[in-house]
Amino acid sequence: MTGGISVLAQASALPPIFVHVVIILAAAGVTALLMQRLRLAVIPAYLITGALIGPGGLQVVKEIASVQRVGDVAVILLMFGAGMQMDTSALRPSVRHLILLGVAATLSTVAVLWPPARLMTDSWPQALTLAMAFAISSTAAVLPVIQKRHEVHHVDSRLAISISIIQDLFTIVFLMTLPTLARWNGTGSGGIVAARRPEGGAGTLLIDFLVGGVIALGAIICIVLLGRYVLPRLLAEAARQRANETMTVVCIGAALGAAALTAMVGLNAALGAFLGGFLLSSSPFRHHLHGQIGTLRDLFAAMFFTAIGMTIDLSVVADNILLILVGAAALFVLKSFIIGLCCWLAGKSLNVSIKVGLMLFQASEFSLVMLQAANSQVLGLIPDGMMSVLVAIAVVSLIATPSVVNLAANLARKIPDVGVGGWVRPPPSTIAAPIPGAEASAVPKPVRKVIVAGFGLVGRVVADGLSAEGAEVTIIELNPGTVQRQTTLGRRVVFGDVANPEVLESAGIREAHALILTVPDEEAVLSACHAARQSNPTIVIIARTNYVSKGMVATGLGANDVVIEELATAEAMERVVMKHLSDMGMSSWVSKV
Repeated sequence: MTGGISVLAQASALPPIFVHVVIILAAAGVTALLMQRLRLAVIPAYLITGALIGPGGLQVVKEIASVQRVGDVAVILLMFGAGMQMDTSALRPSVRHLILLGVAATLSTVAVLWPPARLMTDSWPQALTLAMAFAISSTAAVLPVIQKRHEVHHVDSRLAISISIIQDLFTIVFLMTLPTLARWNGTGSGGIVAARRPEGGAGTLLIDFLVGGVIALGAIICIVLLGRYVLPRLLAEAARQRANETMTVVCIGAALGAAALTAMVGLNAALGAFLGGFLLSSSPFRHHLHGQIGTLRDLFAAMFFTAIGMTIDLSVVADNILLILVGAAALFVLKSFIIGLCCWLAGKSLNVSIKVGLMLFQASEFSLVMLQAANSQVLGLIPDGMMSVLVAIAVVSLIATPSVVNLAANLARKIPDVGVGGWVRPPPSTIAAPIPGAEASAVPKPVRKVIVAGFGLVGRVVADGLSAEGAEVTIIELNPGTVQRQTTLGRRVVFGDVANPEVLESAGIREAHALILTVPDEEAVLSACHAARQSNPTIVIIARTNYVSKGMVATGLGANDVVIEELATAEAMERVVMKHLSDMGMSSWVSKV
């Protein structure tokens, strides 16, 4: 099979990496379709694909060094997009309580997993690396399941998402500690500090740590300053010029630059990319940018996870299948128990705590990023032979996630609501004061959620009228000046192109009751009709088009009703003409008309 690929590459005068990439993407696409048909996540599909076609499987792709170089770029875009997608708004209610709970759950999980991980490794630094990697849970695996069950706004789901966000933020800390752990392990090298030390020169671990820490801190401060003050100004200027391609170039350039800076000082490149994206997560451009680079990020993500899958040797997996299953079971029991216990001790009910613990038992895509970083030649924290077992454990946990989340939901309903002792009190914000004179049987009036795309004259009139009727209005707008002004006035505004499904998701299309499309761009309106109907089959869509023909297309794509400017102009002109003809004394002619 490998010989056939070489012949194909020579015959077509293409570099081998091009042929490898084509094979990887084709195989990953087919496997992902199969996994989605089985209602499983795509990340395990990519990992399984890599294992099957890689050197440890069927050897369809035997040389993976070039593929791993592409994967290095892929992880930068993946982590940059993940950082930009961090929605810390889920932490705002009772924020201190949730942060303390998330920190306690994450650190407790690391502490509990560290000793058992020592049984699989040769040193305590290696075991701590594994414990930190597997302490992170996968929001990407849990969120689709609870969305399908329409439980996103349930207490347990919100709590699980909040803890998962804290765990994701810990990825920054964990990645920063890898060089120190590698030096503790006696395998670390690289970075400015190592490069500047004379060959054969002496230096204590403490001095190396302090000097490296100062340099790393300086690099992180540079990234924070540039990401907070310089990058948003460049993006704002590009947005004013309506230069979407320029925004994408600036965005990717910032990701690569932040990754290069952290790699230069001996930290992991993924750390800089994640930090750069996280700094943009609070900017008004994040929804639009996430949609702009979304397709490219997904493409490279397929390459990255497939490249990790290629490190799996199926013969090693077969020889250690019992160890893999025991490892996955231990991860399930220990992680579910400690997270559930932390929730219960924090004042949550027993059934909620058990459900949250079971929802967050799995490894994460960030776990794979950490394992890949620790396995690099620079750090050498994880031997190559161990990677197959560790990735296989992560794959098993990710594949089992949908079934476990569904099991948790069914189990939680059968468990009595048992509270904790008097030493724990709920946060003050969660205690509702009784309203004098209110009747217990009173039912609050449901709030209608409406998205208005475009805030020109038409959109402004529509949004003001809806707000006056008590609707919760979210505006989608591409003018950065309008976004800034309306945000200052207290409106909820999402910067971005309504034709982008990512922007619609950010605006809350799945929970919205109506979508009003007032933008004059007909192609954007048609794309938005199709994307909105796919995301929310019950939503009411009212669209604006210029011509009758486009109005018919919009109706076919899912619009409930269409306001056509061509007809509206004809009707308005008819009224004006008739008024003037009547004033000219031609009332009899007007009546005949």
